[in-house]
Amino acid sequence: MVNTGLDVDDFDANQEGNIEVSQEGFQKMCKLLLNKVKNTLNAALHNSNFNANQINKVLHVGGGSRMPMIKQLLRNMFPEADHCIEEHPDEVVAIGAAYYAYSLPSDS
Repeated sequence: MVNTGLDVDDFDANQEGNIEVSQEGFQKMCKLLLNKVKNTLNAALHNSNFNANQINKVLHVGGGSRMPMIKQLLRNMFPEADHCIEEHPDEVVAIGAAYYAYSLPSDS
């Protein structure tokens, strides 16, 4: 079991202290959020008329993709897919946003 501490003053400068959080405790706190992610992925699959086994590549991007529970969720949902895990997932999001912005029509 992995434990870590959070400095309270990092979130509220008027408070001091440290909060111990275990990996198991963190996972319990995130369970509802993880279910929302799973439901969102299932809705996207349904809306696109794809099945999970038709997805052959999953790109892990954004800060949440660093979380082991998100990685496991994606591997469980898309077991046949090639999982592309970038070293800097936030940069991938920024690059994608820049490409998207570049593709938008200009008013000038």
